[in-house]
This record gives sequence, structure tokens and C-alpha cells, in this order.
Amino acid sequence: MTIAKMIAVCIVHGGVGPHFFSDHLFMQLCGQCTLPVSLEEIADSSFREKLSKIKEADSVEHANSAISDAGDSLYMMGALRYISSLEERDSLVQSAAEYFVNGRTNLALRQFEEGFKTLGLIQELKNHPDIFEDLFINAVRPLEAKDLSTLFEVDFSPLGSNKRQLENKTVCFWRDWLIDVEEGDCNRLTLPMVLEFASGASSVPPLGFPHQPKIEFLHTSGQDTRVFPEANTCLIVLRLPIHSTYESFRTYMTKGILQSPTFGTM
Repeated sequence: MTIAKMIAVCIVHGGVGPHFFSDHLFMQLCGQCTLPVSLEEIADSSFREKLSKIKEADSVEHANSAISDAGDSLYMMGALRYISSLEERDSLVQSAAEYFVNGRTNLALRQFEEGFKTLGLIQELKNHPDIFEDLFINAVRPLEAKDLSTLFEVDFSPLGSNKRQLENKTVCFWRDWLIDVEEGDCNRLTLPMVLEFASGASSVPPLGFPHQPKIEFLHTSGQDTRVFPEANTCLIVLRLPIHSTYESFRTYMTKGILQSPTFGTM
């Protein structure tokens, strides 16, 4: 129950999802009709192999022999019986699998449901299972260059200005650089490290950031030339340096983030 409460609080406050629930468990929590249990869902490899041997038996005699081998386990479940047809074989295997996955874990499932009542999450799961599916079942998708490219809103200077021309070129550099980072061409730098530099988070929260991430530009002012990227992780603002060539932009962006102590310069 405590773990379910922790997951509920984390999700409601925009944190990461568990991403490890099976389809079967998630559907049960959502109050949906579940598909028949498959042998792959049985965590005990030894018992799974015994049931597989029964299921794969090509005759009643071989099936009963396999049932004898699994007798102790089946007896404890109240499922031990010998069969007289292959249809009974399938029924025995399915009932044993259902008990192992559902029956013996029923109390734990009820405790999980009780914990998910925290902040009303269980009701939202039942009302909108499709929205929560990615948070509970699917593995975290690796961050891609296109994700960061579309995440940030660019704060451009007015059209036609000299600054705007430099900014347009810098945004092209930025997008090309993200692809280089994704492909591993920028030393040890990774896309999660780029996001962490700009926001303090290595992945985009499920509910998004509290502020719209923005890109601003570090224009030269007099003798003040800032060649490294800077960031405000509270407002989620990434400030890109202005460089005349892509190679220069790539070098200073990569070095600036790799040499930064976790966050960007405030």
C-alpha cells in the first residue's frame, strides 16, 4: 500500500511513472476485463516450465506424467487432478496459471488499489486508462533530437533586424548540433545531459514543465562576448551563444555543457 501511495503522489505531482507494470496488472487496476493469463506472466521459472511441459504434452499419458512432476505445486493450489482428455489438460494449465497470477496475489492487488486512492488516482485510472498507459506499462522512450528541437519556444528578435539573421543561423546550428549529440558525435555528451543543463531534469516530466521552455540568444555587446551556453533552470531558459561557424558553435556548446556542474549558469 505504501508503494502505491508513493507512486500516486509522484504521478499527481508531475513526477515519473513506474513504467514496469504488466498489461494484465494495469488492466486489473483500471477495473477492465483482462485477457486470460499467459504462462509468460508466471514469475516462478520452475513452475512455469512445469506448466509448459503439461501444456506441450501430445497425449493424455504424457500430460499425466507431467502433472505428476508438478504434483507438489499443483496440490498446494488445489489444482492437482489427473486428466482424461487434452481439453482437460488445457483447462488444468489455465486454472493453475490464473491462480498463480491472480488468486494468490489478490490481497496484494487490493492493497495496491487502496494505495492508489491517494489523491484520487484510482478513479482517474478507471476513467482514463488510455492516458495513463504510457506511464505504467510502456518503457521510457529515449530522448531524441526532435524532442528537444520542438520542446523549446524560440524568443526571436524582430523580423528584418540584423540580430534576427544571426538568430536564424544559430537555430539551424542548434538543430544540427542536437542531431550530432544524438548520434554520439560530441564526446560524452548526451541529450538528457543537454536537457538537464537547461532545466535541471534529465527527462521531460509526464505533465510537462511548469514553464514553457525557451531559447534566448547571447548577442555580443561591446567587448562582452559570451561564447558558452547559459541557462536559467528555474524559468527553463536556454541561452545560445552566437557563432559565425557551426564548428565553433558545436565546440563551445559541447564544452560548456560537459564542463558545467549539473546545471547551467544562473
